[in-house]
Amino acid sequence: MKVYILPILFFFIQNLIAQSNTEQWQADISILQRELPKRHPDFYRFYPQPEFDADIQALQSKLSGKTDLQIGLELQTIVAKARDAQTRLELAPMLQQNAVIPIGLGWYADGLYTSATVKKFAPALGKRILEINGQETALVLEKMGRFFAKENEEALRKEGPQWLRFPEAFRMAGVSETDTLALLMVDEKGQRYFLKAHPVDFQKDKAGLQPAQFVPKTPDLRWNPMKQVFSIVWLESDSIAYVQYNACLSQEMMLAVGDSLSAGQFPPFQPVADSVMRLLDQHPGARFFFDLRFNTGGVPADGIALSERLGALPFVNLPNRIYVATNRYTAGAAVEIAAAFQKNTNATLLGEAPAQRPNHFGDVQSFYLPNTRIQVFHGTRQVELSPGNPDKIRLNVPIELPFNDFRDGRDPVLDFVRRKT
Repeated sequence: MKVYILPILFFFIQNLIAQSNTEQWQADISILQRELPKRHPDFYRFYPQPEFDADIQALQSKLSGKTDLQIGLELQTIVAKARDAQTRLELAPMLQQNAVIPIGLGWYADGLYTSATVKKFAPALGKRILEINGQETALVLEKMGRFFAKENEEALRKEGPQWLRFPEAFRMAGVSETDTLALLMVDEKGQRYFLKAHPVDFQKDKAGLQPAQFVPKTPDLRWNPMKQVFSIVWLESDSIAYVQYNACLSQEMMLAVGDSLSAGQFPPFQPVADSVMRLLDQHPGARFFFDLRFNTGGVPADGIALSERLGALPFVNLPNRIYVATNRYTAGAAVEIAAAFQKNTNATLLGEAPAQRPNHFGDVQSFYLPNTRIQVFHGTRQVELSPGNPDKIRLNVPIELPFNDFRDGRDPVLDFVRRKT
C-alpha cells in the first residue's frame, strides 16, 4: 500500500490545484463578460452580444488542462472580435515568462523583412521572408490576426509580425506545430536562404544573443535616434518647417487634465506652435510638414488647435503648403489630429494609412481581473470623425516605406515634400 499512497496523494493535490485555477479563471472571465461591455462606449458595434456571450460560454467550458497563457490567448481572441484596437488584454507579462524568439519582423512596401535580430540569427538580417513553415507570409499574418483587432487591413501588417515572436501564439494560430519558425528568405540578388529561428536561453548564450540591427550612417530626420516628445527643425535649403510629433503630450495638456505633478516632465507645445507661425510668416511660400508617424496617441487638443490656427491663415492654408504624414503605427489622438487637419486646412495627407478607423474609441482606461491580475484596456470616448464609418483615413498621397530606405535611413515621405515647390 505504501507504494501507492504518494502517487495517489500527488494526483489528488494536482487536481485540487487545477480545479482552483479553473475556478479563478471562470470568475475572471465572467467579470470580463460583465464589465467590459459596461465600461466600453459601444462594445457590441461589430460584435453582437449573442455571439460574444456564446464565445465566452464556449471558452468557459474548455478551461480544464490549459495553461494560464493558453487561456489568456483564447480570451484575447474573443476580445479582438470587437474590432477595437484600443480594447485588449495586456498579456506581455505572461508571454515574456515563456521563451520568445529574438527576431524582429516588419512589413515594408516590398514585403516582410527581418529588420532586427541577434547574432545567433544574423544571417536572417535584412532578408525578405518568402515563406514561414511552408506558408506564404500573407497567409501567416492572416492567421496571426486572431490575436488582435483588425480595424482595417493595415492591422495585419502592423501587429502580425510582432506576434510571431511568441511560440504559444503561433502554434495556436496554426503557423507551426513546434516552437520553431522555418524561414525561407531571399536577399537583394535573388539568392535564397533557409533558417530556423527558435527560442533561446538568454543566460546560456549571451555572446550569441548580442543585438544585430541596422544603424544608418546618415539617417534622415525621421530616423534620428535622439527622439523627443516633439521637436521643430527649419530645413532652410528646402524652406520646410518640420515638426516631428511623436506623442500627443505636453505641459499644457497635463495641466489641462489637472496633473500638475507630471506637467514639469513634459515640454510646452505652445512655443513650438508659435515658432511654426513665425517661420511661415517670415518665409512666404514655406511649407509646413507635421509628422505623426509612430505617434500612438495621448491628448489631441494641441494638434487640433494648431490645425485651426493654420486653417485661419489664408496665405498659408493653400494647396501644397501643409503636409501631414501618418503611417500604420499612428493611433488614437494622432488619428484625430490628422482628421482635424483634413477638416480645417488644405493639408495633403501622405504616407501610410493608420491601422485604426477614423471613427474609434479614445481616452483609454483599464481595469484588472482580480484573480489572474490581467489588465484589460478599453476606450471610454466615442470618436466620430468621418461619415459612413470608413475603415481607414483617406490619404492624398500614399507612400509606403521600402525596406532599403529603412535600412539606409532614407525617408521617401520627406523626400516627396522636398521635391514639391
